[in-house]
Amino acid sequence: MSFQQMRDVSEAVLTSMTEEEFANWRCKEGAKVVFHRGCYWEERRFGFYQPIHLLARLQIQQATRPMQLCWGFQASLCENDAVSANGSIPIHLLSNVKDYDLYSVNKNSRQNIRKNRHLFNIVELTDTQLLQEQGYDVFLSAMTRTRSKPLLSKEKYMVNLLNYVVPKRRLIIAGISDKKLCGYVTGYAINGTAYGEDLYISTEASKNNMSRILVFEFVQVCRRSGGIYEFAIGQHWREKPGIVEFKEGMGFPIAYIPTKVQINPVAEQFIRWKYPHKYYRLTGHD
Repeated sequence: MSFQQMRDVSEAVLTSMTEEEFANWRCKEGAKVVFHRGCYWEERRFGFYQPIHLLARLQIQQATRPMQLCWGFQASLCENDAVSANGSIPIHLLSNVKDYDLYSVNKNSRQNIRKNRHLFNIVELTDTQLLQEQGYDVFLSAMTRTRSKPLLSKEKYMVNLLNYVVPKRRLIIAGISDKKLCGYVTGYAINGTAYGEDLYISTEASKNNMSRILVFEFVQVCRRSGGIYEFAIGQHWREKPGIVEFKEGMGFPIAYIPTKVQINPVAEQFIRWKYPHKYYRLTGHD
């Protein structure tokens, strides 16, 4: 294992991208991105659009249909236009990154972090070599245990790594023990908002609460980097109470960000009936 591909987490920095930089990145990853009224939008599901910077908080005149042929869109609104909202984005959000420390998490998480932090070498990965060598085993272990995402073949996992590291853009924090990768967390930042992305922990390391350690260290990097004021770690999966409990215990309460939502009535009725939890995440209500 080459130590040139990593550095101590205390040296890690996360640089906030502009929306244009993130749009170019997402296009390279194969996303369909359009520019509409000063904002970049991404087709998240076939025919449904969101700003690529989900918490961009647009002005109401920007929050309109980005493509003529689309069945819906969802966009967060700025504070001045929140009165025009007809929905919300339920999301786990830390709004004061600069004040986040061990006393921002609950007692159980704090004790676990203090007890187990010394068991792992926490580093920033500066390329994907270690993930190519050991990442799939960690991913497979995590997904077999949690079933939070569909399992990928090793080939597909490797393909996804091709555009994984953008210098000074995506942050990868990993936990290592005896030269073995035990878990990793990834994320990026846009215009001062950091987004937690993937979190994969091997079953063995999960027994020592590595997930808490890595997420805590990730936010500490955001805190030290400067220019990052909030951290979002995924929308509210109310159907998975264990995930909700973990995020809230780590100091990331559920926030309801005012939004403009527009969905084709036929599609809305179907989603509301067939996928009530997805409908909740699209609208903020049942």
